[in-house]
Amino acid sequence: MNIDKVFRNMKELTTILILFLTITISCNQQTQRLPFDNSFIKEKTSIKGKVNKWTTDTVYYATLPFHSPYSTVDGFKVLTSDNTFEFTFNNNDKPFVLLLTPEKKFLDHRSFLLFEGFTDEYYKGYCKKFFSMPMTTYIIEPGSESIVELTKASRYGETKIKFLNDNAFNSDYYQTTFDLDQRFDEVVTLAKTREKAIESLNVKLIELLADLDKEQKYISPFLYKYVKAEIQFGAKKEFLRYLLFDHKDETALLLRKEIPSDIKEVIEFDKEKVDYPTLISHEYNEFIELYLNFKFSEMQKELTIYKEFDKEKFDFALKELPEASKYNYLANNLLYINCNEQTKELVTSLVDQYPDGELNDKLLKKYN
Repeated sequence: MNIDKVFRNMKELTTILILFLTITISCNQQTQRLPFDNSFIKEKTSIKGKVNKWTTDTVYYATLPFHSPYSTVDGFKVLTSDNTFEFTFNNNDKPFVLLLTPEKKFLDHRSFLLFEGFTDEYYKGYCKKFFSMPMTTYIIEPGSESIVELTKASRYGETKIKFLNDNAFNSDYYQTTFDLDQRFDEVVTLAKTREKAIESLNVKLIELLADLDKEQKYISPFLYKYVKAEIQFGAKKEFLRYLLFDHKDETALLLRKEIPSDIKEVIEFDKEKVDYPTLISHEYNEFIELYLNFKFSEMQKELTIYKEFDKEKFDFALKELPEASKYNYLANNLLYINCNEQTKELVTSLVDQYPDGELNDKLLKKYN
């Protein structure tokens, strides 16, 4: 018997066995892709879990300043002795976007997303790192229980999330959506002409919507609608960015005449069919900012990359925005900007027009 050959065969078998076990363990650690199950809905809405390598003894939470009644709500909990936490949300009947972070200072970045990311000097949009590094981001639906294990790589590094709750694939899937607009950005940036940009945008749009449809039965009905809005308005937003920032000179010339129909087909939308998942989606909210600037430029027949929030913009938003967006868009802007006599008048006007507005108490507290 050839002893060397026997040992060589044993070594090969051992290598194969190790490889098999590695693959098996790895697969078992992945979240199971199971159909979404509504039977897991609970009486209370919560997010809880454990943290590892956390940089403080506290977990801070905040909602994003999207155009919804849940805007700019925040709070915190000191970690228990075993590094666990729990937040319970009472009296909420609609989903909302939530951030968790170990440091309160990171919450200040929220306003940058919508109120400081669009100026006449630069554009700063959706960034995947914002949602997964200093903070982690979740969609919280009524009756959902999110259970997480969070591990920080470093203070500013990525936070790894392990979901331990029911419908975990639904939770995991949302985490994969943070770079949707980057996929549109890549195709329009490479386009040599406006026509080619539109063609490439449409191809990518169809591709991403088809991918989403494949996941429909595995995610909640709300998340499906939310991601669909992210895709559709992400495409529109990136095209407006292409026009307003990447091709200023050509766009300035276009504005002097009737806007070409191919541009209108990309950026316009049915304002009567803006639902709640769309209203709180990030891409829709960024799109609205650029859309107002473009429509204002069209009216003036002169390029205005960024229109400061003032009475003129207030009145223009009331004219151009979908009815579903008007109040929350204006209220959240007024909650953000500095208080002065003009903004006080705008608050009075808004409250008079929307006496049942859900953010009126916050507005009156700030401006009185």
